[in-house]
Amino acid sequence: MQYENIDSAEMAEMALSQAVDEHIEKSQEAIDRLSELEKLILQWNQEDIKALRAYIQEMRTLLVKNFQVKIENFINMRAIPGMRIPEEIKQMYKIISVDKRGLALYGAEMDKIAHITKITEHFKKKKEAAQAAAEAKAKEKAKK
Repeated sequence: MQYENIDSAEMAEMALSQAVDEHIEKSQEAIDRLSELEKLILQWNQEDIKALRAYIQEMRTLLVKNFQVKIENFINMRAIPGMRIPEEIKQMYKIISVDKRGLALYGAEMDKIAHITKITEHFKKKKEAAQAAAEAKAKEKAKK
């Protein structure tokens, strides 16, 4: 191709066309990987919570980088397989899932791991403290 006979508008159009083609190619690669990750997450075998965390973190990065989309708006976290746990605990600690060994993936960033018994114990202590505070407040009101 001879560039001497091409004006600046044509050069700009060619550059834009090439950039669009590259963007489409990169987007398709991201879409393909997101599709793979979605399968891995939704069909997770519950063996290793660290693998699930890695899939979720990779998906989160791809979604934000390529499409400015939050993972919560892309995949139904409730559809991820895992041990059943009380909804109250699940919501309070934002538990995503629990593997076969009892390790839970939790937190707003979906990046923390702890054994479900530790989370449950912490929940019980918090609940007991809240109840004790409520009882103490009720006694104070009764005195007045």
